[in-house]
Amino acid sequence: MKRFGKLLAGLIISGFCIYFAFSGINFSELAKNFQSANYLYVIPVVLLTVTGLLLRSYRWGIILESLIKYDQTTLFTITSIGFMAVGILPARLGEFARPYLVKQKSGIKMSSTLATIIVERIFDLLALMLVLLAVVLKISLPPIIFKSGITTLTIAFSIFIILIFLAVKKDFSLNKIDTLLSRLPARLEKLFKHLVHSFLEGLQILPDIKKTLYVSLLSIVFWSVICLSAYILFFSFGFNLPLINAFAITVIIALGVMIPAAPGFVGTYHFACVLGLTSFGISKPAALSYAIVLHFLQMAPVIIIGLLFLPFQKVSLPKFIRKEEEEMEKEGLE
Repeated sequence: MKRFGKLLAGLIISGFCIYFAFSGINFSELAKNFQSANYLYVIPVVLLTVTGLLLRSYRWGIILESLIKYDQTTLFTITSIGFMAVGILPARLGEFARPYLVKQKSGIKMSSTLATIIVERIFDLLALMLVLLAVVLKISLPPIIFKSGITTLTIAFSIFIILIFLAVKKDFSLNKIDTLLSRLPARLEKLFKHLVHSFLEGLQILPDIKKTLYVSLLSIVFWSVICLSAYILFFSFGFNLPLINAFAITVIIALGVMIPAAPGFVGTYHFACVLGLTSFGISKPAALSYAIVLHFLQMAPVIIIGLLFLPFQKVSLPKFIRKEEEEMEKEGLE
């Protein structure tokens, strides 16, 4: 029932975003933008998308080392399937795909691996906020984007500090948390202790300053690659915008897709991209055509690669989703 509620909320939000993205659009002009685009630029954009996925898998491997060390082929396979699942499942349920696959391969608890995913996301947010800082020093953004960015930075930094404290003071943290949990009924106490202890195991990269700085650098490189792909696509549609605007568009889209949405971030992605581009003087039909193509080029390769790797796990997509949900229920992660 809870899952259905999340899906419904996501669909409603996506529906509103699609409405606003398409509102007032001249469809003949939209078609002309698609027809006049130079699709030779698609090739480097797709290559950069795949490069970004490789960087994600390599970076996650470093974060995951506190639990287990995998070779890069295994990491890329798991990462590809994980982000494929994020792209096709609602309410970010796909985030549990990588923890599920790690558990199937190595028996590590999903809650431990999930902690590494959360750490990964925090690094992403902090890197994005550095990009946002560079953007606001050069160009003005719509007030709603600026305020959303500052709010996100505050939340992300606060969570990061808390996670560092929990990881560095692991024994102290577990002792205090266990004391609090002892007031719960025995069944709930056991469940939450299991989750908390496993979760803290996944945070053990954070006390390692050298690795933390390296992962921070990789995060900046990753988002620079994504920004570069957005910039190259500017040329496809004839946008006369500098590189800094591509950085701005990437941040705006990233903030937009944080909102619950339909699978694949449909609607939220497009509305955020159109909002950003129109604020830079691009016509709405041109902005929407760009948003549709960029979304496709950043999502389709990831989903296709993930689907190609999935059979090597000896499971079909429906069976994979069903088994993942069963493991989530067993560990109390739903």
